[in-house]
Amino acid sequence: MIRRSTTVFSLAAALGIGGSLVGIPSAVAASDEAETAQIAASGGASLSIAPLRTEIDSGATGATVYLSNTSSRDMAVQARLFAWNQVDGVDAYAPTSELTISPSISMIPPGETQIVRILRKAGSNPGEKRFRLVVDQLPDPKSVQSGQAATRIRFSLPVLVDRDTASAPSFAWRLKDDRLELANTGGATARIANVAMQTLGGEDVQLGENTLRYVHGSSTIAWPIGRGCSLGAVKIVAQIDGQTVDAQPISACS
Repeated sequence: MIRRSTTVFSLAAALGIGGSLVGIPSAVAASDEAETAQIAASGGASLSIAPLRTEIDSGATGATVYLSNTSSRDMAVQARLFAWNQVDGVDAYAPTSELTISPSISMIPPGETQIVRILRKAGSNPGEKRFRLVVDQLPDPKSVQSGQAATRIRFSLPVLVDRDTASAPSFAWRLKDDRLELANTGGATARIANVAMQTLGGEDVQLGENTLRYVHGSSTIAWPIGRGCSLGAVKIVAQIDGQTVDAQPISACS
């Protein structure tokens, strides 16, 4: 355990954000919003995590994650790893034995930082593998004994392994009547944020579920819309891996 005078990025996300991680380990539906949320959990609990995305290149055996307790009391946390896949554009999670994490449970004193190591068990393979690091604040026994209700912190962050061996992402946008699709025909995962759609006449088109997303290689994700085929030609502006991208989707309307 180390003491750090500064933190790379401070996060405090209530369990209710996204609300979709309930059910671990049988199923995990991660909330990508945890990566940008800066919401104080009840009771003054606060946890900082760095980095927000972990990459283990083909020549590396592992990576380091820093968990900092920025609150005024001891905090117990648990860190776990899950395999991360996309099936028909939907994130799917499962237990994994390909990576190990140490320590998996920590008690972090106020103002101190716990070093957590993620290690691969085998050598590198061609192509990218994707995982999720899930960090939970464990119940405070003092709060439980006093009968106080507590909102606990939870994070779900991407871990990309051997990304440097994957082909670059390549994109194709398609407009259908009920959704906007983005297909990644490359090999590497891409981070998609701030997607905006307009008709060529300048009318803004509302996209459903327009939050931070990831699209794996050889996968497709979608945003629900209504009356897509009646809009005519549209244009897209989005942030992909931190770069602004303009595109005109291909119409898949009959």
